Amino acid sequence: MKVALVALTDRGMATAQRIGEGLPKTATSELFIHEKALGLNENKQIEHVQANLHNFRRLGDIVPDLWREYPVLIFVMATGIVVRQIAPFIERKDRDPAVLVLDEEGEFVIPLLSGHLGGANSWANQIAHQIGAQAVITTATDGRGLVAPDEYARRNGWKVEPIDHLPVVNRLLMEQGYLNVWTSHSLKPEHTWFNDSRYRFLSENDKDKANVILDAFPNTDIKADCLYLVPPVLSVGVGCRRGVSSETILERITSAVEQIGASLKAISGIYSIDLKSDEVGLIEAAKQLRVPFRTFRAAELQAVNEHEQLSRSNFVNEKIGVDGVCEAASLLGTHKGRLILPKIMGQGVTVAISMEKESSLS
Repeated sequence: MKVALVALTDRGMATAQRIGEGLPKTATSELFIHEKALGLNENKQIEHVQANLHNFRRLGDIVPDLWREYPVLIFVMATGIVVRQIAPFIERKDRDPAVLVLDEEGEFVIPLLSGHLGGANSWANQIAHQIGAQAVITTATDGRGLVAPDEYARRNGWKVEPIDHLPVVNRLLMEQGYLNVWTSHSLKPEHTWFNDSRYRFLSENDKDKANVILDAFPNTDIKADCLYLVPPVLSVGVGCRRGVSSETILERITSAVEQIGASLKAISGIYSIDLKSDEVGLIEAAKQLRVPFRTFRAAELQAVNEHEQLSRSNFVNEKIGVDGVCEAASLLGTHKGRLILPKIMGQGVTVAISMEKESSLS
């Protein structure tokens, strides 16, 4: 997890350093400090942050890049400054980064944007505990001691769809005190969700009463007080000719996912052969889908082709030494999953989709 810490003053810089030093090992922090603040602490402060320190002259010059590159943005400065800087870039709950604001003394930490899906509320509580600050959390569900469905989504790596149903469902949780849940996936009995009395799990016969549905295959025609939590259970294997555009690859992936009735949000990653590790179209397609892109060696793919008796292509074998790429790559992208969409071809792109076993969600 990449975290950007941004400060304008020497005191703000000191607070940003305190935060950075205590972040979990899973987080990689970078400090962005105004050049005037660096000048005030030229000898004492810089020594400890040289490896991850960046200076800037105007905040507006760096915010666009930070917004694109960092899932978590922590600003140590006035809230008004931050609001004005980020306003042009705000899109929607499931795309915006977590944005937090602290005063320069580090007494208060405010999750400003993406409190649930982006994890800003969770980060605020963690930072407050770490540096002795007070977390100022304003989301209504948290204020009432309720765990919203989008918070469960964040904790488990699920996506919300459709996002515009979320306010209605969260309001229903506050008004009636519970939500009805139906899941097509088997969760272990000890899953924390089952321990929340505010969520009532339904049988198949009562699915139409659900307010929250855990499923990778959402029905687009659902009532306004219902939403889907989409788990990332689909691995997309892709083979392509050199130089195919990301737009073409995305078009083919979208067509394949629609063919099986799934959501694009259910994609866990795009997978191919290592000869394609530098294929710009694949790299950009993964970025646009916000999923990882990973490749496998030819020998790994061929072993799966032979073991699973997957479809063979003499042309592909002559070119790169394997019987096929996309089906084997999609299977290798899962944890002992199964192929649910065999290879489909078009516009110089081949796509196959495999699905995780149910136990992968538990």
